[in-house]
Amino acid sequence: MLQQMHTLAKRLDPFKLCPFSFYFWFLIEPYNAIGVSISSHKDVDVHWRQQMEPNETIYLIFDILKLQLPFPLTLLLLFSGSGLVIMDGVFRLLESAAGNYADNTGKPALRSLAPFKLLPKMSIYFPVIDSYTSIGFLTIDFRHLEISIKQVMEPNETIVSLIRFIDVYAPFPLQLSVMILSVGLFITGQINNLITKTGEDLLRELNYSTN
Repeated sequence: MLQQMHTLAKRLDPFKLCPFSFYFWFLIEPYNAIGVSISSHKDVDVHWRQQMEPNETIYLIFDILKLQLPFPLTLLLLFSGSGLVIMDGVFRLLESAAGNYADNTGKPALRSLAPFKLLPKMSIYFPVIDSYTSIGFLTIDFRHLEISIKQVMEPNETIVSLIRFIDVYAPFPLQLSVMILSVGLFITGQINNLITKTGEDLLRELNYSTN
């Protein structure tokens, strides 16, 4: 009975609902992108994304490089990428407001700055069936986001298909709050995994020393 309760508790673990990966996409116009993903407190991967349809619906993602980094460096990448995404969203809002101002007055109000066009987009993925199928939110800007399904095509998770199926236009405070909440949930889930692994290792050492 205790074993069944323990198994049920694992299945109902609320920490399994935390986002398990963040992708930061640097676009290479018109159909490609290079991505950096963070999937745990030490796993950082580099990907290549290829657009398969001209309407930006279906993509293929290929793994290029897998890295094992210290936890502080992984956190630095996560916060740095999130900050760049927020900066990109703020720039696009300013650019849109400047365009509206120019339309009303006939005078250009903001020049397009080339460095800001290199800022990344963020994808946040929540698990549906382990890590093989997940649902994700891609931030285009602070007004437009897309919801997609990510499906692993190979057992070694080298090739992944990405299908976008919903476009949502939401107020930018809502998108910003979702981003910040997702980052907090991801860090909370990783801390829980570290605590659980440390406890299991400690119990294993105690059992070994007792035997």
